[in-house]
Amino acid sequence: MEKIRHTAKFHTSGKTNVLMAVLSAAAAFAASFGKILGFPSSMNVAVAVLSGTNVIPAFLGSALAYFVSGTFSEGIVQLCAILVIGAVRLVMPSADHKDDPVFVSLLTTGAMLLFSCVMSVAMPSDTYTASLRMISSLMCGCVVFIALTVKRQRNRSGVFDLTGINGVFTAILYIMFISTITAAPLHVVNLGRIAGTLFMLMAVRKYRNIGGAVVGALTTCGVLLCTPSLARNTLLLATSGLICGAFLQFGSLVIVLVFLAVSLVSLVAMGVNGDTFSMFADLLIGSVLFIALPVPVIKRVAKKVVGVKNSVDLVGQTTSSKLNMASRTLGGIRGQLTMVTAAIDKRSKEATLSKRVRSVVCTDCDMYSVCSKRCVQLDDSFSKLESIVCTYNNLSLDDVEKHLGGCVRKSLLCKSFNELYTDFVAERADSMRVREMREFLSEQLSSMEDILSDLSFRAGQVRSVDPQLSARVREHFSNLGYPNVKACVYIDENLCQRVDVFITAQFRGDLVRLTATLSEMIDYDLDMPVIVKVDNITRMSFAEIPKFTVDIKSFSASSSGEYSGDSFEVFDSSVNEKYIVLSDGMGTGKRARLDSLFSVSLVTRLIRSGMSMQTAHRLINSMLRVKGWEESFATLDIMRLELNGGTVQFLKSGAAQSFLFRDGGLKSIGGQAFPAGILAECTPDVSELKLFDGDVLLMTSDGVEDATAREILRCGGMNAQEIVTVLGAKALAQRTGGRRDDITIIAAKIFLRDENGKWM
Repeated sequence: MEKIRHTAKFHTSGKTNVLMAVLSAAAAFAASFGKILGFPSSMNVAVAVLSGTNVIPAFLGSALAYFVSGTFSEGIVQLCAILVIGAVRLVMPSADHKDDPVFVSLLTTGAMLLFSCVMSVAMPSDTYTASLRMISSLMCGCVVFIALTVKRQRNRSGVFDLTGINGVFTAILYIMFISTITAAPLHVVNLGRIAGTLFMLMAVRKYRNIGGAVVGALTTCGVLLCTPSLARNTLLLATSGLICGAFLQFGSLVIVLVFLAVSLVSLVAMGVNGDTFSMFADLLIGSVLFIALPVPVIKRVAKKVVGVKNSVDLVGQTTSSKLNMASRTLGGIRGQLTMVTAAIDKRSKEATLSKRVRSVVCTDCDMYSVCSKRCVQLDDSFSKLESIVCTYNNLSLDDVEKHLGGCVRKSLLCKSFNELYTDFVAERADSMRVREMREFLSEQLSSMEDILSDLSFRAGQVRSVDPQLSARVREHFSNLGYPNVKACVYIDENLCQRVDVFITAQFRGDLVRLTATLSEMIDYDLDMPVIVKVDNITRMSFAEIPKFTVDIKSFSASSSGEYSGDSFEVFDSSVNEKYIVLSDGMGTGKRARLDSLFSVSLVTRLIRSGMSMQTAHRLINSMLRVKGWEESFATLDIMRLELNGGTVQFLKSGAAQSFLFRDGGLKSIGGQAFPAGILAECTPDVSELKLFDGDVLLMTSDGVEDATAREILRCGGMNAQEIVTVLGAKALAQRTGGRRDDITIIAAKIFLRDENGKWM
């Protein structure tokens, strides 16, 4: 099975490499036609450098473009620079500098300047041409530096902040992109203006008037840099984008109609010329593309390429950092408390009863120096007397005579042992109580530390927040009659669009209609919400329909026929997160049932409130430790299914093994962790696996033998209900006449959604 997976991964990687090589060659081919003020651009060199290991395909694409256009001699500088840069990066001993923006940009600029000077010497040219070669070389190095910086920032944080210097970098890259594709040899249309129109309308939909005006102005700069003669008509993009942004609330079609009308009036006002009809044709094509492209597809691509941060995101990151700092502070306090406890314990061990008696009786004795010479024998005798008094709570003169017959203070020694023993026991009891209080305090600090870490993680999961959509969702709920609404539309760490709404009442409307309305509002297909109500606060969590779905079925049987000691719960923490919690009360009957119900109920409430499995387990461990020893304990078995990312996590505390059935093979999951509540440090077994279509996950209580669970190998092709029915019947048949225990079997079968939204 593992071999099959590795083989599939190898083939996928090979296809990806071929695709990247083709894309690099195509990008270099297109960039080779670029012009800067009529002079051949060097953006194909930047493309080759940024393509990494695909330098040769980029070189071939550039050479083909120069051959097709008949400008091979003009592109000799670029081709030589590509070869030299590729060779230098290939033979570099250290991989650290290969992606360093400063080093790569200097290498690119240096190679371009070198061959530009060589060309100027070999083929003497005027000052204007030589200057443009130098300027083109510097621009190429700057573009490489900016692109690598943007890429590094994107990889480091997961998103790219469009504020400050990052916004300037993005604007420069956009201008160079428009300038390059504007020079494409298409005599009927202009790709630069078509792309500029499309991006400008997309910016209007995202950022309203300001976005349209800024992108329109940047498009004009790109066209001006390539072909100054086309810049006059292109200037209207900034004005048209500013005006049509005021009509955003009326929908995309109205935006396009207003944009075309304003652009047509502007073209007529500037006077009809040879470029007027071509300009309007470019605007019309770009507008049609804007209407035709599916909005969800555009948003998914935008999220994966850059993402967006704004002030709301920065506040979320700050909150996450503050919570993380508070968690670390509590961890430091807990560490200091542990050090104090260890020091006190060491000191307590050193202060034994025999040492106290010797300090009281023997220090001022005249025979002390004589007895001290028999140090080993004396220490052994005192240890035996201490053992006697600790065992029988009393010491007699006969005991002293037996072990220390030569002592001149037998009566005082016996009296001191008996009196100091009472005080010693009281001090030890107080010390044990204080130690126990310190341990519980340390556990509580540790639990608080975990809770803060969970909150920090939850806050850090938010990749980008859309304040405009959040305001529209709040307004919609207010119109429905729910005051004091808190709503947030955001993208999580799995690039999943989510909507969280908090209302101070119970929602009594049509959930299907509400989901459809919100889906239309944010242009995503949302699943039905997960609703959690605590006191008078109701949380409604919406999310995109996940990539995976799961069919969960169960089988239960009691050993006594009345009360089953096994309890389980299946619930959703969000649309994409599904949990299965199974607990087996130690023993059978009503007592075991109550213990397992308590554990399952508490875990469910803690996880639904936003805590992780590990934090919920730690809190339950602390609570169960205060139970009396005459009471029983319960195992804890938690499965977390993340249906958007396609992963499953297991937490096992004294639970039976679980199983993963995939491609005819079986993998056991779990270890030998103790049940919660027995030990102060009860570390559970935690594991995580990737999910694939057709996987079957099996959870059982300890009433099901491993041999029975492995019968799932014969259940290939069955659905979840058939699997638990077959295994349940097998388990019942095997326990007849033997050890009788409660039986619980839970099967979860995974399905992947296809491109059409149907489950395969």
